[in-house]
Amino acid sequence: MKPSLNAWTFPASTSTAQMVREASAAGFEALEPVIAEQGELTFSSCEQECRHLARVIRDAGLEVASLASGVTWQYNLGSPDSGVQARARELILSSLDRAAWLGAPVFLVVPAVVGGWRDARPSTSYADVLSRCYDQFRRLAGEAEARGVAIGIENVLNRFLLSPVETRELIDRVNSPYVGVYFDTGNVMPFGYPRDWIDTLAGRILRVHVKDYRLGDGDRQGGSCPLGEGDVDWPAVVTALARVGYDGPLTYEGPGEPGHICRKLREIISLVAPAG
Repeated sequence: MKPSLNAWTFPASTSTAQMVREASAAGFEALEPVIAEQGELTFSSCEQECRHLARVIRDAGLEVASLASGVTWQYNLGSPDSGVQARARELILSSLDRAAWLGAPVFLVVPAVVGGWRDARPSTSYADVLSRCYDQFRRLAGEAEARGVAIGIENVLNRFLLSPVETRELIDRVNSPYVGVYFDTGNVMPFGYPRDWIDTLAGRILRVHVKDYRLGDGDRQGGSCPLGEGDVDWPAVVTALARVGYDGPLTYEGPGEPGHICRKLREIISLVAPAG
């Protein structure tokens, strides 16, 4: 496992060249670029532009860990509106093309949104979303394979895929090595346990986002927090990842100073229990 950094750690105006300089100086070994509707890397960026960004990253000695996007929060792949579904699919296909040009082996996708974490009412039916997602990812699997880029379905606070068993069953029904899980340690904490999810999902995990999360109680407010200041059981997490054979990037997503984040990530990686 190696320390990796997501581009959202930096202000939106930060160039890839500046991100690379700071990530490399901090000791990271990989960078996760972000694609969006505006910015340096967009859904209309040409192949030449993408390959140039990939060279900038690699010339600094960094790997392209994966490609991330939050666009399917806005364009819900599980929406009852066929037009919204079509737009989500169009943007995913565009992202897969650009991931291939960047040399990113995995593209992060928010699978669907039943409702926001603080919404009192769902925006659509859970069962219907699950059915639509299965159909969509079954269709997208071939497109991902054709580009040599896997789709990593991330567990997020979308009131959907709340169980590792249900997530595993969806991946197994799609039945493609090009559709797997992008596991987020912090996002699972309000309703599950990272070690349990890792053991259940096992080899289906394609990439990992490393975030901490503080569980709220009567004396403190819950929510995302700096690495090492929350309730994620890091020795259990990295030992479980090693146990299921995961040896890829551990990508930090969130605010913070890159040097401090990298040191904390290396401390976490060193917590792997020896085999046997």
